[in-house]
Amino acid sequence: MFEDGASDEAERAIPPELADAWRALPAALTEDAAVYSQEMAAEAARASTIADAHRIDALLFAYERAMIDLAVRFGSSYGTRAGLGAQAFFRSFGLQNGAHPAAVAGEVDAGLILRDRLPLTWRAFQAGKASWNRMRTVVREAEGLDAEHWAAYDEVAAVKVVSSMRLKDDLRKARARLDDEAAAKRARTTHERRRTSLELGHDGGVAFVAEGLAADWVPINDALHRAAVAAHGIDGETRGIAQLRHDIALDLLRNGLQSPATDGALVPQRKPVQVQLILTVPALAWLGKTKEQAQLTGYGPIDLETAKALAGTATSFIRVLTDPITGVRLTMDRRVYAPPADLARWVKIRDGRSRFPGSTTPPHLADIDHAREWQHGGTTDSANLVTLGRTDHNLKSAGLFTEAVEDDGTVGWNEAWGHHFSDPPNDPLDPAPPELLPPRPSDPDEPCPF
Repeated sequence: MFEDGASDEAERAIPPELADAWRALPAALTEDAAVYSQEMAAEAARASTIADAHRIDALLFAYERAMIDLAVRFGSSYGTRAGLGAQAFFRSFGLQNGAHPAAVAGEVDAGLILRDRLPLTWRAFQAGKASWNRMRTVVREAEGLDAEHWAAYDEVAAVKVVSSMRLKDDLRKARARLDDEAAAKRARTTHERRRTSLELGHDGGVAFVAEGLAADWVPINDALHRAAVAAHGIDGETRGIAQLRHDIALDLLRNGLQSPATDGALVPQRKPVQVQLILTVPALAWLGKTKEQAQLTGYGPIDLETAKALAGTATSFIRVLTDPITGVRLTMDRRVYAPPADLARWVKIRDGRSRFPGSTTPPHLADIDHAREWQHGGTTDSANLVTLGRTDHNLKSAGLFTEAVEDDGTVGWNEAWGHHFSDPPNDPLDPAPPELLPPRPSDPDEPCPF
């Protein structure tokens, strides 16, 4: 059954507690068991693919019925993919099923392309012949094709998605044969989708990601590496090349943002902005009496040592102290005196994020919204103001969602189809332990000494 030496290797792979039973089995029986188990796993994979096909089919049905409903109730523009109605559906469906709205939108878009433009490939998916991940690859590689090439691409894709072990390469070759201008179109699409993002990591870390054309970023990456190598050769420099690359890039971004745009800049109208930190720190922890962590707005908890280092080096620093008894935010450095801006800043610090359920939009990229609309009697104060991402704000203003702030700070949301969702308030920092608090007065009627 085994090649020379393979039997020993197989035995080493068996857990010790099963070794005796393994040796007692006839070789033919173990081979049959291995074949059978692989067949069972393959059958389970096919069943999973068919289940995915049913899931995507049901999702498309729900999406299209929702668009018809919103077009009837709110107007035709709300029933289009580009309208607010589609965004409302993606958010509602995502909240009901634990999915990000962008993931729901991506599945709807891919499913519609497969069903309506690539019917042969869609049938292979429904038959369980290829996974949903491979279907997504087919859709991605079709970007940029002109309408007259879709049918021919579908014929190739329906075969390759089932049989090819180099699916992406094979589809790219097929696309190039069908439409030699597709590469240029895809490059234009890549340029239009250029963006930066911040991916939150662990232990106080993040990844700053810039997505754009290789022609722009490859030379910058090369220049960054050469600058790091040159700095590494200076006497007394102890940082590694990777660390120097990071620090040089950080210097360039920080200094560039705080300086006016230069001639020939991609955004010549850009104004200098100050890099700003907002730290929430328990008052007793700042004084060294407790060990609670600080909170960096836009990220989350960081250790106090790092917080103090940031506070000591930041060119602009807003410090928020918390009440040592309740953990509720107590005071804020008053650097901005105009009341509207000051109140908006306080609300964003308090909320720490957009208050739409599941949203991760940081407060500095969000709007300030009246939970109860101003025209309906809502007041402009901290009890009625919440932080809200721009799209979510637009959905609420259009009447596709309604919100209400509860007494404990929870924001309740209702959507157009009657589902209710809630967003709890940002967690307050831990209050000080009882042993560090002053004793309570023995007489409850005794006046407060301060």
